[in-house]
Amino acid sequence: MNRKSVLAGAGGLGVLWVVTVVIMANRSRPDAPAARREAAEPIAARLAHKPRLPAPRLRVTGLPNEPAESGARPTNWLAQALNGDWPFKPTRQQLEPYLEENRRSAESLLAAFRATDDRSLLEEAAEKYPGDPQVAFVMLFSSQSPEERRRWLEALKQAAPDNALAQYLSAADRFKSGQTDLAVQELVAASAKLQWQDYSGDFIQNAEEAYRAAGYSEAEAKAAAGLGLPLPQLARLRDLGRHIGELANLYRQAGDEASAQAALEMGVALARRISQGSGPQWMIQDLVGIATERRVLEALDPGSLYDTAGRTVKDRLEELSARRDELRQLGRQAEEVMQGLSQPDLVRFLDRWKVSGELAALRWAANKRRP
Repeated sequence: MNRKSVLAGAGGLGVLWVVTVVIMANRSRPDAPAARREAAEPIAARLAHKPRLPAPRLRVTGLPNEPAESGARPTNWLAQALNGDWPFKPTRQQLEPYLEENRRSAESLLAAFRATDDRSLLEEAAEKYPGDPQVAFVMLFSSQSPEERRRWLEALKQAAPDNALAQYLSAADRFKSGQTDLAVQELVAASAKLQWQDYSGDFIQNAEEAYRAAGYSEAEAKAAAGLGLPLPQLARLRDLGRHIGELANLYRQAGDEASAQAALEMGVALARRISQGSGPQWMIQDLVGIATERRVLEALDPGSLYDTAGRTVKDRLEELSARRDELRQLGRQAEEVMQGLSQPDLVRFLDRWKVSGELAALRWAANKRRP
Protein backbone atom coordinates (compact mmCIF):
# COMPACT_ATOMS: atom_id res chain seq x y z
CA MET A 1 0.00 0.00 0.00
CA ASN A 2 2.09 2.95 -1.13
CA ARG A 3 0.98 6.36 0.07
CA LYS A 4 0.23 7.75 -3.38
CA SER A 5 -2.26 5.01 -4.07
CA VAL A 6 -3.61 5.38 -0.53
CA LEU A 7 -4.30 9.05 -1.03
CA ALA A 8 -5.79 8.44 -4.45
CA GLY A 9 -8.22 6.33 -2.47
CA ALA A 10 -10.69 5.73 -5.26
CA GLY A 11 -8.33 3.50 -7.20
CA GLY A 12 -8.27 5.25 -10.55
CA LEU A 13 -10.60 8.17 -9.98
CA GLY A 14 -7.51 10.32 -9.66
CA VAL A 15 -8.89 12.71 -7.03
CA LEU A 16 -7.61 13.08 -3.48
CA TRP A 17 -10.31 13.01 -0.87
CA VAL A 18 -9.37 16.39 0.50
CA VAL A 19 -9.52 17.92 -2.95
CA THR A 20 -13.05 16.59 -3.23
CA VAL A 21 -14.15 18.12 0.07
CA VAL A 22 -16.25 20.85 -1.48
CA ILE A 23 -18.61 23.68 -0.56
CA MET A 24 -21.80 22.34 -2.09
CA ALA A 25 -25.35 23.57 -2.36
CA ASN A 26 -27.85 21.45 -0.47
CA ARG A 27 -29.25 20.16 -3.72
CA SER A 28 -25.92 18.44 -4.52
CA ARG A 29 -26.57 15.72 -1.96
CA PRO A 30 -29.86 13.98 -1.19
CA ASP A 31 -31.54 14.58 2.14
CA ALA A 32 -29.30 12.59 4.49
CA PRO A 33 -31.93 10.99 6.76
CA ALA A 34 -34.10 10.01 3.79
CA ALA A 35 -31.11 8.68 1.85
CA ARG A 36 -29.95 6.63 4.84
CA ARG A 37 -33.44 5.16 5.32
CA GLU A 38 -33.60 4.21 1.66
CA ALA A 39 -30.09 2.74 1.71
CA ALA A 40 -30.93 0.76 4.85
CA GLU A 41 -33.97 -0.92 3.28
CA PRO A 42 -33.10 -4.39 2.02
CA ILE A 43 -32.87 -4.24 -1.75
CA ALA A 44 -34.44 -7.67 -1.95
CA ALA A 45 -37.66 -6.21 -0.56
CA ARG A 46 -37.92 -3.91 -3.58
CA LEU A 47 -37.16 -6.50 -6.23
CA ALA A 48 -40.12 -8.08 -7.98
CA HIS A 49 -37.81 -10.65 -9.57
CA LYS A 50 -34.32 -12.06 -9.07
CA PRO A 51 -31.92 -12.33 -12.00
CA ARG A 52 -32.30 -15.74 -13.57
CA LEU A 53 -29.62 -18.42 -13.56
CA PRO A 54 -27.71 -19.51 -15.48
CA ALA A 55 -26.73 -15.93 -16.20
CA PRO A 56 -25.30 -14.66 -19.50
CA ARG A 57 -21.53 -14.97 -19.62
CA LEU A 58 -19.54 -11.77 -19.26
CA ARG A 59 -16.21 -11.19 -20.95
CA VAL A 60 -13.43 -11.25 -18.33
CA THR A 61 -11.45 -8.01 -18.23
CA GLY A 62 -8.84 -6.57 -15.89
CA LEU A 63 -9.01 -3.35 -13.95
CA PRO A 64 -7.96 -0.12 -15.69
CA ASN A 65 -4.47 1.23 -15.10
CA GLU A 66 -3.92 3.94 -12.52
CA PRO A 67 -3.31 7.42 -13.97
CA ALA A 68 0.24 8.69 -13.74
CA GLU A 69 0.97 11.57 -11.37
CA SER A 70 2.94 14.64 -12.39
CA GLY A 71 3.80 18.13 -11.23
CA ALA A 72 6.06 19.81 -8.73
CA ARG A 73 5.72 18.96 -5.06
CA PRO A 74 5.23 21.61 -2.35
CA THR A 75 7.33 21.60 0.80
CA ASN A 76 5.07 22.03 3.85
CA TRP A 77 3.81 18.78 5.34
CA LEU A 78 0.10 19.41 4.79
CA ALA A 79 0.64 20.40 1.17
CA GLN A 80 2.79 17.32 0.66
CA ALA A 81 0.07 15.11 2.10
CA LEU A 82 -2.61 16.72 -0.05
CA ASN A 83 -0.55 16.15 -3.19
CA GLY A 84 0.53 12.58 -2.54
CA ASP A 85 3.99 12.85 -0.92
CA TRP A 86 3.77 11.20 2.49
CA PRO A 87 5.71 12.96 5.28
CA PHE A 88 4.44 10.70 8.11
CA LYS A 89 6.58 7.56 8.36
CA PRO A 90 7.27 6.23 11.87
CA THR A 91 9.58 3.27 12.32
CA ARG A 92 8.55 -0.03 13.79
CA GLN A 93 10.78 0.68 16.78
CA GLN A 94 8.83 3.86 17.49
CA LEU A 95 5.59 1.85 17.55
CA GLU A 96 6.74 -1.13 19.64
CA PRO A 97 5.74 0.53 22.96
CA TYR A 98 2.30 1.27 21.49
CA LEU A 99 1.93 -2.35 20.39
CA GLU A 100 2.98 -3.72 23.76
CA GLU A 101 0.70 -1.32 25.62
CA ASN A 102 -2.21 -2.61 23.50
CA ARG A 103 -1.09 -6.25 23.91
CA ARG A 104 -0.50 -6.52 20.18
CA SER A 105 -4.23 -6.54 19.53
CA ALA A 106 -5.61 -6.91 16.03
CA GLU A 107 -6.46 -3.21 15.93
CA SER A 108 -3.00 -2.06 17.07
CA LEU A 109 -1.18 -4.37 14.66
CA LEU A 110 -3.27 -3.09 11.75
CA ALA A 111 -2.69 0.51 12.76
CA ALA A 112 1.07 -0.07 13.02
CA PHE A 113 1.05 -1.77 9.64
CA ARG A 114 -0.73 1.19 8.09
CA ALA A 115 1.75 3.63 9.58
CA THR A 116 4.93 1.71 8.67
CA ASP A 117 3.99 -0.49 5.68
CA ASP A 118 5.83 -3.29 7.52
CA ARG A 119 4.11 -6.38 6.17
CA SER A 120 5.35 -8.56 9.03
CA LEU A 121 2.94 -6.69 11.30
CA LEU A 122 0.05 -7.55 9.02
CA GLU A 123 1.17 -11.17 8.87
CA GLU A 124 1.30 -11.26 12.66
CA ALA A 125 -2.26 -9.97 12.81
CA ALA A 126 -3.40 -12.55 10.26
CA GLU A 127 -1.74 -15.38 12.18
CA LYS A 128 -3.09 -14.35 15.58
CA TYR A 129 -6.54 -13.10 14.56
CA PRO A 130 -7.68 -14.92 11.38
CA GLY A 131 -11.32 -14.60 12.42
CA ASP A 132 -11.26 -10.83 12.97
CA PRO A 133 -13.26 -9.00 10.26
CA GLN A 134 -10.92 -5.99 10.17
CA VAL A 135 -7.92 -8.28 9.69
CA ALA A 136 -9.72 -10.15 6.92
CA PHE A 137 -10.67 -6.84 5.27
CA VAL A 138 -7.08 -5.56 5.21
CA MET A 139 -5.66 -8.94 4.16
CA LEU A 140 -8.13 -9.08 1.28
CA PHE A 141 -6.65 -5.95 -0.27
CA SER A 142 -3.09 -7.01 0.53
CA SER A 143 -3.44 -10.48 -1.01
CA GLN A 144 -0.79 -11.43 -3.54
CA SER A 145 -2.66 -14.13 -5.47
CA PRO A 146 -6.25 -14.86 -6.55
CA GLU A 147 -6.30 -17.89 -4.25
CA GLU A 148 -5.24 -15.85 -1.23
CA ARG A 149 -7.77 -13.16 -2.10
CA ARG A 150 -10.58 -15.71 -2.28
CA ARG A 151 -9.52 -17.23 1.05
CA TRP A 152 -9.74 -13.85 2.78
CA LEU A 153 -13.02 -13.00 1.07
CA GLU A 154 -14.52 -16.15 2.55
CA ALA A 155 -12.97 -15.30 5.92
CA LEU A 156 -14.53 -11.83 5.81
CA LYS A 157 -17.94 -13.24 4.91
CA GLN A 158 -17.72 -15.70 7.80
CA ALA A 159 -16.42 -13.12 10.29
CA ALA A 160 -19.09 -10.56 9.32
CA PRO A 161 -22.07 -12.56 8.06
CA ASP A 162 -24.44 -9.57 8.23
CA ASN A 163 -22.15 -7.20 6.32
CA ALA A 164 -23.40 -6.69 2.77
CA LEU A 165 -20.06 -5.15 1.76
CA ALA A 166 -18.32 -8.51 2.16
CA GLN A 167 -20.80 -10.10 -0.24
CA TYR A 168 -20.46 -7.27 -2.77
CA LEU A 169 -16.67 -7.58 -2.74
CA SER A 170 -17.03 -11.31 -3.26
CA ALA A 171 -19.35 -10.66 -6.21
CA ALA A 172 -16.74 -8.35 -7.74
CA ASP A 173 -14.12 -11.07 -7.42
CA ARG A 174 -16.43 -13.68 -8.96
CA PHE A 175 -17.15 -11.42 -11.95
CA LYS A 176 -13.45 -10.74 -12.41
CA SER A 177 -12.67 -14.47 -12.47
CA GLY A 178 -15.46 -15.21 -14.96
CA GLN A 179 -17.76 -16.97 -12.47
CA THR A 180 -20.88 -15.07 -13.44
CA ASP A 181 -23.47 -17.35 -11.82
CA LEU A 182 -21.66 -17.26 -8.49
CA ALA A 183 -21.36 -13.48 -8.79
CA VAL A 184 -25.13 -13.15 -9.29
CA GLN A 185 -25.75 -15.36 -6.26
CA GLU A 186 -23.48 -13.11 -4.19
CA LEU A 187 -25.36 -10.02 -5.40
CA VAL A 188 -28.71 -11.52 -4.45
CA ALA A 189 -27.36 -12.46 -1.01
CA ALA A 190 -25.94 -8.94 -0.53
CA SER A 191 -29.28 -7.39 -1.47
CA ALA A 192 -30.94 -9.12 1.49
CA LYS A 193 -28.60 -7.59 4.08
CA LEU A 194 -29.05 -4.31 5.91
CA GLN A 195 -25.57 -3.76 7.32
CA TRP A 196 -22.77 -2.01 5.41
CA GLN A 197 -19.47 -1.77 7.29
CA ASP A 198 -16.13 -0.68 5.84
CA TYR A 199 -14.45 -0.20 9.27
CA SER A 200 -13.21 3.26 8.28
CA GLY A 201 -14.09 4.90 11.60
CA ASP A 202 -12.18 2.27 13.57
CA PHE A 203 -9.20 2.42 11.21
CA ILE A 204 -8.94 6.20 11.60
CA GLN A 205 -9.20 6.15 15.39
CA ASN A 206 -6.63 3.37 15.80
CA ALA A 207 -4.18 4.95 13.37
CA GLU A 208 -4.51 8.30 15.12
CA GLU A 209 -3.52 6.67 18.41
CA ALA A 210 -0.56 4.94 16.76
CA TYR A 211 0.81 8.12 15.20
CA ARG A 212 0.40 9.99 18.47
CA ALA A 213 2.24 7.22 20.33
CA ALA A 214 5.06 7.47 17.77
CA GLY A 215 5.64 11.10 18.75
CA TYR A 216 3.69 13.01 16.14
CA SER A 217 1.83 16.17 17.11
CA GLU A 218 -1.94 16.18 17.54
CA ALA A 219 -2.44 17.83 14.14
CA GLU A 220 -0.02 15.47 12.42
CA ALA A 221 -1.56 12.37 14.01
CA LYS A 222 -5.07 13.36 13.00
CA ALA A 223 -4.02 14.37 9.50
CA ALA A 224 -1.99 11.20 8.96
CA ALA A 225 -4.83 8.99 10.18
CA GLY A 226 -7.52 10.74 8.13
CA LEU A 227 -5.68 11.69 4.96
CA GLY A 228 -3.88 8.36 4.81
CA LEU A 229 -6.90 6.11 5.12
CA PRO A 230 -6.88 3.54 2.32
CA LEU A 231 -10.19 3.15 0.52
CA PRO A 232 -9.35 0.24 -1.81
CA GLN A 233 -12.90 -1.08 -1.74
CA LEU A 234 -14.09 1.87 -3.82
CA ALA A 235 -12.21 0.75 -6.92
CA ARG A 236 -13.54 -2.81 -6.60
CA LEU A 237 -17.09 -1.59 -6.12
CA ARG A 238 -16.95 0.80 -9.04
CA ASP A 239 -15.74 -2.08 -11.21
CA LEU A 240 -18.57 -4.22 -9.86
CA GLY A 241 -20.99 -1.56 -11.09
CA ARG A 242 -19.60 -1.93 -14.60
CA HIS A 243 -20.10 -5.69 -14.49
CA ILE A 244 -23.67 -5.30 -13.24
CA GLY A 245 -24.41 -2.94 -16.13
CA GLU A 246 -22.98 -5.40 -18.63
CA LEU A 247 -25.03 -8.18 -17.07
CA ALA A 248 -28.24 -6.14 -17.29
CA ASN A 249 -27.54 -5.42 -20.95
CA LEU A 250 -26.96 -9.10 -21.73
CA TYR A 251 -30.20 -10.08 -19.99
CA ARG A 252 -32.01 -7.45 -22.06
CA GLN A 253 -30.44 -8.67 -25.30
CA ALA A 254 -31.64 -12.18 -24.41
CA GLY A 255 -35.20 -10.87 -24.02
CA ASP A 256 -35.25 -11.27 -20.24
CA GLU A 257 -36.44 -7.82 -19.24
CA ALA A 258 -37.32 -8.85 -15.66
CA SER A 259 -33.77 -10.03 -14.95
CA ALA A 260 -32.34 -6.95 -16.64
CA GLN A 261 -34.43 -4.69 -14.42
CA ALA A 262 -33.47 -6.63 -11.30
CA ALA A 263 -29.77 -6.26 -12.15
CA LEU A 264 -30.23 -2.55 -12.87
CA GLU A 265 -31.95 -1.97 -9.51
CA MET A 266 -29.19 -3.84 -7.67
CA GLY A 267 -26.55 -1.77 -9.43
CA VAL A 268 -28.21 1.56 -8.64
CA ALA A 269 -28.74 0.46 -5.03
CA LEU A 270 -25.04 -0.44 -4.82
CA ALA A 271 -24.13 3.07 -5.99
CA ARG A 272 -26.37 4.54 -3.28
CA ARG A 273 -24.71 2.42 -0.59
CA ILE A 274 -21.26 3.48 -1.75
CA SER A 275 -22.25 7.13 -1.45
CA GLN A 276 -23.51 6.67 2.11
CA GLY A 277 -20.62 4.54 3.45
CA SER A 278 -20.53 3.49 7.10
CA GLY A 279 -18.17 5.90 8.85
CA PRO A 280 -17.05 9.50 8.37
CA GLN A 281 -18.60 10.94 5.22
CA TRP A 282 -16.22 11.71 2.32
CA MET A 283 -17.10 13.51 -0.86
CA ILE A 284 -14.99 10.92 -2.64
CA GLN A 285 -17.75 8.44 -1.81
CA ASP A 286 -20.19 10.60 -3.76
CA LEU A 287 -17.86 10.66 -6.76
CA VAL A 288 -17.36 6.91 -6.71
CA GLY A 289 -21.10 6.39 -6.24
CA ILE A 290 -21.65 8.53 -9.34
CA ALA A 291 -18.99 6.61 -11.27
CA THR A 292 -20.54 3.30 -10.19
CA GLU A 293 -24.04 4.26 -11.29
CA ARG A 294 -22.64 5.52 -14.59
CA ARG A 295 -20.92 2.18 -15.14
CA VAL A 296 -24.24 0.44 -14.57
CA LEU A 297 -26.21 2.71 -16.89
CA GLU A 298 -23.67 3.07 -19.70
CA ALA A 299 -24.13 -0.60 -20.54
CA LEU A 300 -27.83 0.00 -21.26
CA ASP A 301 -29.75 1.53 -24.15
CA PRO A 302 -29.71 5.32 -23.52
CA GLY A 303 -33.32 5.55 -24.62
CA SER A 304 -34.63 2.90 -22.21
CA LEU A 305 -36.65 3.99 -19.17
CA TYR A 306 -34.75 4.68 -15.96
CA ASP A 307 -37.68 5.10 -13.57
CA THR A 308 -41.46 5.32 -13.37
CA ALA A 309 -41.31 9.12 -13.68
CA GLY A 310 -40.49 8.71 -17.35
CA ARG A 311 -36.81 9.62 -17.19
CA THR A 312 -34.57 7.72 -19.57
CA VAL A 313 -31.12 6.29 -18.94
CA LYS A 314 -29.75 9.19 -21.01
CA ASP A 315 -31.51 11.70 -18.74
CA ARG A 316 -30.03 10.13 -15.63
CA LEU A 317 -26.54 9.97 -17.14
CA GLU A 318 -26.74 13.69 -17.90
CA GLU A 319 -27.79 14.40 -14.30
CA LEU A 320 -24.89 12.35 -12.98
CA SER A 321 -22.41 14.08 -15.29
CA ALA A 322 -23.60 17.51 -14.19
CA ARG A 323 -23.32 16.61 -10.53
CA ARG A 324 -19.84 15.11 -11.02
CA ASP A 325 -18.65 18.21 -12.86
CA GLU A 326 -20.03 20.45 -10.12
CA LEU A 327 -18.22 18.45 -7.46
CA ARG A 328 -14.95 18.59 -9.33
CA GLN A 329 -15.23 22.29 -10.07
CA LEU A 330 -16.05 23.25 -6.52
CA GLY A 331 -13.49 20.81 -5.18
CA ARG A 332 -10.66 22.85 -6.62
CA GLN A 333 -11.25 25.36 -3.82
CA ALA A 334 -10.73 22.82 -1.05
CA GLU A 335 -6.95 22.54 -1.06
CA GLU A 336 -6.55 26.29 -0.61
CA VAL A 337 -9.01 26.25 2.28
CA MET A 338 -7.20 23.34 3.96
CA GLN A 339 -3.73 24.83 3.62
CA GLY A 340 -4.97 28.13 5.04
CA LEU A 341 -5.76 26.56 8.43
CA SER A 342 -3.46 26.87 11.43
CA GLN A 343 -2.50 23.62 13.13
CA PRO A 344 -5.01 24.16 15.99
CA ASP A 345 -7.74 24.89 13.45
CA LEU A 346 -6.70 21.85 11.44
CA VAL A 347 -7.21 19.72 14.56
CA ARG A 348 -10.69 21.22 14.98
CA PHE A 349 -11.43 20.68 11.29
CA LEU A 350 -10.48 16.99 11.42
CA ASP A 351 -12.48 16.46 14.61
CA ARG A 352 -15.53 18.05 13.01
CA TRP A 353 -15.02 15.97 9.88
CA LYS A 354 -15.01 12.71 11.86
CA VAL A 355 -18.23 13.63 13.67
CA SER A 356 -20.20 15.62 11.09
CA GLY A 357 -18.63 14.75 7.73
CA GLU A 358 -16.48 16.66 5.28
CA LEU A 359 -19.15 19.04 4.07
CA ALA A 360 -19.89 20.43 7.53
CA ALA A 361 -16.18 20.59 8.38
CA LEU A 362 -15.34 22.49 5.22
CA ARG A 363 -18.17 24.96 5.77
CA TRP A 364 -16.71 25.62 9.21
CA ALA A 365 -13.22 26.07 7.74
CA ALA A 366 -14.51 28.44 5.02
CA ASN A 367 -16.19 30.57 7.69
CA LYS A 368 -12.88 30.81 9.55
CA ARG A 369 -11.32 32.42 6.47
CA ARG A 370 -13.98 35.11 6.08
CA PRO A 371 -12.96 38.64 7.14
